[in-house]
Amino acid sequence: MSQIDQFLNSLKRALKAKNVLYRDLAKPLGLSESSVKRILSNKSLSLERLEEICRVADISFSEVVKAANLEEANQAVTLSDEQEKALAENARLLHYFMMLQEGKTPQKIERDYHIPSSESKKYLFHLDRLNLIELHPRDKVKFKRQGFLRFRRDGPVGKALFDQTKSSYLSYDFKNEDYIRFSFFKISPPALAKYKAKLERILLEMQEEARFEGEHHVPVQDTGVLLAFRPWQYSYMGAIKKKEGKEE
Repeated sequence: MSQIDQFLNSLKRALKAKNVLYRDLAKPLGLSESSVKRILSNKSLSLERLEEICRVADISFSEVVKAANLEEANQAVTLSDEQEKALAENARLLHYFMMLQEGKTPQKIERDYHIPSSESKKYLFHLDRLNLIELHPRDKVKFKRQGFLRFRRDGPVGKALFDQTKSSYLSYDFKNEDYIRFSFFKISPPALAKYKAKLERILLEMQEEARFEGEHHVPVQDTGVLLAFRPWQYSYMGAIKKKEGKEE
């Protein structure tokens, strides 16, 4: 993530923390709400404009910079093949590790879940041997590396989770309160690349929103979001074969 991305994310979090909405900035800046939103998504905005936004929102520019630098030092953490393999082979160990990552203590996990203290300690020792945590007296846990855990798509855990996604995520009767759309059309590779970049930005925005809500203890629910496209056509579209040599 670029430094301007880091700064804009930090600024957006600061605005949310003060409950400052885009419409609150629009009038003092002499802009429309949509223009403010566009500016905060534009990586080429000027330093003067950034300072003006901070002034209107009564946010310290230097504090936003400090928070952005902290974010830069706290980037995604990936695991080794050995670490991922151990987690992928034991679903309960993986779940336990992820709950620790979410900030739950071993004691809270034992209280809130069906797991005895002996099993909890076994997982803690295992994670310590894998060099994923440092285990201290009274089951105090310190993570070896600080950051946002991200499993590699081609790693053992990534593959296991992706297999689950393929086999179970779409095998579901989506209800009115859920969201699913599917479209089929012909489109060029450059256009696909453009929309892929847009989808990546949307996903990053949702991840940022989720992190903000987690930091501010907003009531949430576990939600799976799947973004995908690939070369594909409905099976009926091969029912009538095109004559050889004929072009569209």
